Amino acid sequence: MTPPLLNATPARIHRRNLPATPGDAYADRAEQHRAALARHEPVVVRVDGYGRGWYVEAVADGMYHLWRDGATLVAAWTDIPLGQ
Repeated sequence: MTPPLLNATPARIHRRNLPATPGDAYADRAEQHRAALARHEPVVVRVDGYGRGWYVEAVADGMYHLWRDGATLVAAWTDIPLGQ
């Protein structure tokens, strides 16, 4: 009896690229703002419900510390629209 021929190609694992969750997108944007602040670049954003022209002073865990015209504001990452 002859041994079987094993000439089939080896199985491959197919991994799907999962889309980023909205939380990941906001975290990525916050990291971009942190990097800009570390380079001493001004970061100006629009805040939902408060308007445009807010300067980012600091990026904390899940929130931004903002300043405009002498007023301060603490806003969540989700209050800053992603398309800026």
